[in-house]
Amino acid sequence: MARILVVDDSIENLTLIELFLRGTEFEVVSAGGGREALELCSKEPFELILLDVVMPGIDGFEVCRRLKDDPRTAFVPVIFLTGRLGDESEKVAAYKLGAVDYIQKPVNREELLARIRVMRRLEQARSRLDRENAALRQEVDALGRSLQAVSAEIELLQRLRREQEASAEPGALVLDRDGVVLAVDRAVTALLGPIEVGARLDECGHAVARVARLIRDGARAADIDLPQEPGATARTARVVVRPGPDGGRITLLRDVTGLCAAEQQVRDRELATPKAPPTAPKPGHGYAMTDYIGRSPRVAALTEMVDRLRQTHSTVLIHGESGTGKELVARALHFDGQNRSAPFIPLHCGAIAPELVESELFGHEKGAFTGAQQSRDGLFRAADGGTIFLDEIAEMSLPVQIKLLRVLQRGEVRPVGASQPHIVDVRIIAATNQELAKLVKDGRFREDLYYRLQVVRLELPALRERIADLPLLIDSFLAVGNVRHGRRDQPVRGVSRGAMERLLSYSWPGNVRELENMIERAFALGVGDVIQVEDLPRNIVEGRSSLVAEVEGELESSWSAPVTATSDLPDLKVMRRTAERQAILQALNKSGGDKIAAAGALGMSRSTFYRRLKDLGL
Repeated sequence: MARILVVDDSIENLTLIELFLRGTEFEVVSAGGGREALELCSKEPFELILLDVVMPGIDGFEVCRRLKDDPRTAFVPVIFLTGRLGDESEKVAAYKLGAVDYIQKPVNREELLARIRVMRRLEQARSRLDRENAALRQEVDALGRSLQAVSAEIELLQRLRREQEASAEPGALVLDRDGVVLAVDRAVTALLGPIEVGARLDECGHAVARVARLIRDGARAADIDLPQEPGATARTARVVVRPGPDGGRITLLRDVTGLCAAEQQVRDRELATPKAPPTAPKPGHGYAMTDYIGRSPRVAALTEMVDRLRQTHSTVLIHGESGTGKELVARALHFDGQNRSAPFIPLHCGAIAPELVESELFGHEKGAFTGAQQSRDGLFRAADGGTIFLDEIAEMSLPVQIKLLRVLQRGEVRPVGASQPHIVDVRIIAATNQELAKLVKDGRFREDLYYRLQVVRLELPALRERIADLPLLIDSFLAVGNVRHGRRDQPVRGVSRGAMERLLSYSWPGNVRELENMIERAFALGVGDVIQVEDLPRNIVEGRSSLVAEVEGELESSWSAPVTATSDLPDLKVMRRTAERQAILQALNKSGGDKIAAAGALGMSRSTFYRRLKDLGL
């Protein structure tokens, strides 16, 4: 049912319009003035607005102007109703503001209904055209991307043809049946070096010996590397062997360096079809962790451990770099186990202010501290019977660690301000990207809590340690991205051979999260149906982490700054600021983006570290 907003300062007029539209296909909402109408339009959608012209405060013209200026209501049809007998200039002004009709009061019911229905049909037609235009624009964009890809392919093929046409004329080398050189032309000696007529071919130098070996082995055609000066570009020759007179051989040689390079570029742009990683034997009747993708041996070993632990209540410590999927493993331990219907509550220990962590975990009593206006159960009581996942446990303060130890020892939770503890039955799964043993040695983590948490330790492999799973992960992220970005009709089919080579050789310091972000970046930038090398971030093409690239960029821009005319030395403030940025970025790179760990590595307090990040624009 279409909703119509009727705006008039006269209750009698509002009642009359409501009576006119009662029992029709329209739902009527009334507003007694301009301000009320604008407020309603900001909260609710309407298909048409009947608007009086003369109203106190904000008149109809001003209401119409504001509605047309607002993107949310710009396309809602406005019909003016007025009882004022004015000249044609007011009607013209109404149309200039964007009104679709201008009706003089008193209005006839049948005429009003007819005009409303006509405007509704026009609006529906406009909406349909807008949808069709949007669909056409999407098709045009997709065709444009496809055309760009095809143009790139054509350009490469044309280059291949030019390289082939520009290849040097083949040189000829004639041998007798014993491999003695009968004739040789300059093109061959230019490629292979000096060759003496009457000598045996395999005695004429290293490169020539390779050709002799091909002939002796009965090869008909092959490519060989040509001799070159140190540091020079590698060159390739194509060798074709044909039968010669009296059992001899005629060998044709051509320099195909450019041709091979062009052919390689064509192959690089083809869709990669890498071999799937070896299918590891699945443990436990074919169990596979939910949402954790991979079939490499490291993932198989991890899956076997999770299979053993998922039906138990044991405390588990998950260790791995940032972006390796620690929470996915924690969820598999819970949701793939016997207590899957019980609560699972994740908490990032560094995401809550230190003074609030204790209250979040253990709850508090009313009046326990300023602002505690009522009692609250903490996350441990909320997770009773289930699992609580403490991500980045290393960031938990020492006082809270003591209370957590009591939960592990006795199952006791004492809310802030409470005199009596509560008993809970909660499985604790903790995760960290830091070495807790080192933190214990440094006095930043309790030794007794360390041993309580490390009942079972799961080591998550970094992506570079299970690089064979990369194609599987890419396929999964592409499938998600095609749905999220509406690419069902023109999906991204995969990655080119050249791009896949770069991805497989990259070290992935950000692990699976970095890979997922790289795929999302490609979708955001409107990639074609195949991700090519030029669609990859520059640091991946160059084989450097993004943080290292940023450090080098900062250093280059800072050290290349012009020196002031009053001094022959660079500004010490600039040098100090550059060095500090470099140290912070390197620490962040080593910690996988973990700010707390980076601050500890630099010997800074957390507040100082965050302040320097802000001051340095990081």
